[in-house]
Amino acid sequence: MIINDKVHKPAEPKIYEIIIMAGETAEKHNSGIDTLRGIAILSVILLHINIRIPFSVTSLGSILPPVIYKVLFWSGYYGVCIFFVISGFLITTSTLRKWGTLPTISLRGFFAMRFARIVPLLIGLLLILSFLHLGGVPGFVINSAQTSLGRAIVAALTFHINWLEIQTGYLPASWDILWTLSIEEFFYLFFPVACLLIGKERNFVVLVIVFLIVSPFARIVLYPGNDLADHNHFAYLDALSLGCMAALIAKRIVINKRVLTAIAITGWSLLLFVMVFRKWVAVLGLSKISLNVTVLVIGTALVLIWMQKRFVSGQLVPSRFTGLLRFLGRNSYEVYLTHMFIVFILVEVYNALKLEGDWALVLYISVLIFSGILGELVARYFSIPFNNRLRLYFKRDLLINKKSLPLEEA
Repeated sequence: MIINDKVHKPAEPKIYEIIIMAGETAEKHNSGIDTLRGIAILSVILLHINIRIPFSVTSLGSILPPVIYKVLFWSGYYGVCIFFVISGFLITTSTLRKWGTLPTISLRGFFAMRFARIVPLLIGLLLILSFLHLGGVPGFVINSAQTSLGRAIVAALTFHINWLEIQTGYLPASWDILWTLSIEEFFYLFFPVACLLIGKERNFVVLVIVFLIVSPFARIVLYPGNDLADHNHFAYLDALSLGCMAALIAKRIVINKRVLTAIAITGWSLLLFVMVFRKWVAVLGLSKISLNVTVLVIGTALVLIWMQKRFVSGQLVPSRFTGLLRFLGRNSYEVYLTHMFIVFILVEVYNALKLEGDWALVLYISVLIFSGILGELVARYFSIPFNNRLRLYFKRDLLINKKSLPLEEA
């Protein structure tokens, strides 16, 4: 049963409820979601290493069944799709925690929070990439026949680098990964407006249904014949909106134990079916019409509902066997934006030393470990400090200069 949209508003605003998000302790993290994010970022990193140094050169890789090999080393695209669902889930969960309901969201507050979280690291990354380009460092130089450095920077800052690549082709890898950020943040430009216009939260389901129809169409019809056609802004509205819907269901609907178990089984089954049984996905024609992604994101959304319900009830206990995944997933944004530096450096060392065979296994393990460490350091000493300082600044401006505003606008 859906709980009434109206919520009690406290008389006085709680500053730290709005400000502190990045500073939450690890104990407050949903370990299940961190694990799922870890799986997603792991699949992306493994893909980017495998493209350069195939894991098949190792003795272990040479005996892996083709099905397992594809799941482990050719699932980066599916990992990105999972990221989109998780992103929609987390942003909606955060919105509900801050403003109680979607229709009472504060436009200024929402955009301030997104700016504080996303922009500092993005600008830092663009500065580094610009210096590497200007220094002529191999692997980081933008082909002038495609586009210019200035044009790439503008595209990254205005969240349409995906569109730029559709027009010009792939940019260097550390630039290319920003196509996902463009899609995600473009969605969030309109998310709070949609929240204000839907009237009641249950009306959000209409948007989800529309996006479930639009997105598969956008993935296969827009920009025909272009290898990057499915990087357009409409292609993953289904994934992002399903994540939002999953957060609403997890927050508003009471689900008994049997139904929750059924949700978990169905979700994991759909997710694993697409990732593991790719031959059957193709036989059924799902890939041809891009419904493989739809099935995957529906499964991911169901898994997130199950994880959140267990987390809230205190039944979701971190497992020591998922430690590396949670380590990668805890700072997935930082790991995602910086892991290509680790990949490039260690692959260059590997090639310079003329290593081969099972040394590639050492390379893979090293990249994973150092990518996690770099993400942790960037989060701890850059992203989180900037995030908290900017939130304090925005909160101070809203409370001191506009004290008369109601809480949902503060």
